[in-house]
Amino acid sequence: FNLERRLYASFSGVSYSDIGFPALSPSMTQGNLVKWNKKEGDAIKAGDIIASIETDKATVDFEATEDSYLAKIIVPEGTKDVVVGATIAITVENKEDVAKFKDYK
Repeated sequence: FNLERRLYASFSGVSYSDIGFPALSPSMTQGNLVKWNKKEGDAIKAGDIIASIETDKATVDFEATEDSYLAKIIVPEGTKDVVVGATIAITVENKEDVAKFKDYK
């Protein structure tokens, strides 16, 4: 599934993307973030599976749609009842910008 929602913004002069928790069905309002397949600082290529998301019916791979770097994980793996649309991670285009998000909350 290609489920990524991106918001583009700037923090400390760095452009970044806000990755929102995906809705896997029209009626889904929350789910569980089972596992991160990438860690902070990792390169992400379009098509990479970055996380596993669990609904009441299935566990689904969360696929990246663009090349980037995982700057900050906001929602740790194992978190239950994550609301659809909640920011779960931040990505950046340039590896050198990852460190600028170390203390981002």
